[in-house]
Amino acid sequence: MSTTRIEPTRRAVPASEGEHEQMEAAFRAALNQLPSNPGFPHSVRELARLLFEVGWISGVRSGHTGPALADVPLPPHTFGTALSNLSAALNANSGPGIGQLVSYHGSQQCCHGRYWTTRIERELDRRGRESVLYRLSEYRESVFVTALTGVHTDSVTALPQHWQM
Repeated sequence: MSTTRIEPTRRAVPASEGEHEQMEAAFRAALNQLPSNPGFPHSVRELARLLFEVGWISGVRSGHTGPALADVPLPPHTFGTALSNLSAALNANSGPGIGQLVSYHGSQQCCHGRYWTTRIERELDRRGRESVLYRLSEYRESVFVTALTGVHTDSVTALPQHWQM
């Protein structure tokens, strides 16, 4: 049995100055479609710019966005940089999920310990920044019993998966 390798027929070429200019114009046009203050932090906008650039230039080169340079692949590190930065940002800000066991280490020292996350409230403040509050519960006699409410993200640490239900 033989294996098939898929390789580009041409050498990878970094984005040209013209491709960057086209992408920047398209990215600005896309941003102009958003509300005047969408509340995105600068870091998220820059991650979006990297992904937009990869998509835009790939589209240009395959003939889907106008002027095309068909069959000219981007270097692999372009994708790696964009995706690893996005992954790191998402993992850093994701926090615990519903039904996840967490360690509480907040200001109420008498309550430090392990709890289950049973509610997550997310809101935007007047400046567009996200506020996340957790309800933490104990599991007693086959039911969740609320132990703490209004717990801030900084006060909890998600425990490893082997602790999950």
